[in-house]
Amino acid sequence: MSTPSLLLNHFREVVLVDTEFRPCGDGTQEVRCVCALELASGREHRLWCDAPALCPYPIDLGSLFVAHYASAELLSHDSLGWTRPANVLDTCVEFAAMTAGMRRPDQGRSLPGALTYFSLPHIDQEEKDEMRALALVDKRNHDFDKAERSALLDYCWSDVVGIVNLLTRLESFLCL
Repeated sequence: MSTPSLLLNHFREVVLVDTEFRPCGDGTQEVRCVCALELASGREHRLWCDAPALCPYPIDLGSLFVAHYASAELLSHDSLGWTRPANVLDTCVEFAAMTAGMRRPDQGRSLPGALTYFSLPHIDQEEKDEMRALALVDKRNHDFDKAERSALLDYCWSDVVGIVNLLTRLESFLCL
């Protein structure tokens, strides 16, 4: 995993974030877990969201929040009662802009699609579908056991690693 560096010239901290959740249908989410990597400090966060907690990473004016399809992660912030980040970069939007008018992989602008486009590693679609299905289980009818929590956290973390790798490739296309 290589680390994007250009963005650190503009922000004190760059935080790459992914969440796993179940949409509730009323505009909120049951957030299962949050994983994040702070690039400057190297701090890793893997948080299972079964109790109220404070946002573990910086989201102030000196930091940049990076996610793939950031609106989902921003809704997770709302659902957790966290403040939204001051600065947001969406790698999905940046990838779409970079490849506008070009043929993209079958997965389109999804994280696996963007990683495939750049020949970067990612988990296979079957595992991704399996983990998404687990995240969608209604927790009122299901208590996540230790193995399921671990699997979802590992899956969520794999997306953070994917975002780091994707951002490294997209960084030279960003207008800073």
